Amino acid sequence: MPVSEQTQNQIMAVLRRMAEATAKKDVDGVVALTDPGFRAFGTGPDEKAIGREAYRRHLERDFSQAEAISLEFSDIHIGAEGTVAWVMADMAYHIVADGAPQTLNGRLTAVLRGTGHAWVFVQMHYSLPASDQEAGQSYPTA
Repeated sequence: MPVSEQTQNQIMAVLRRMAEATAKKDVDGVVALTDPGFRAFGTGPDEKAIGREAYRRHLERDFSQAEAISLEFSDIHIGAEGTVAWVMADMAYHIVADGAPQTLNGRLTAVLRGTGHAWVFVQMHYSLPASDQEAGQSYPTA
């Protein structure tokens, strides 16, 4: 089903606001983009947030462990039907941690809900590709 230009633009604006708030380490700004029943998986084994407050704690930890952080999305795919939208995108986290710059190239999938006034994230999943899985292979090598 094709996504209207208006919906596409609105979802892109939410992604931009997320990236801007992340670059400012603005926990409140990121959390404001989420639904009260928000759920998320991060990349670490302990990174599972059930609810806004759990996500807030996750963000506080992430932001406290980086001197600088920025987020950029690419190859963004948006689908929607009614008041539900979904996003699939590549993402790059550019961080400076312990004085060392690094880029984490990952992926994002997300579900958003239209409230009538805004789109908010209901669910997110960040992932990093398995570094020991070669292109063309279905499973990581031992």
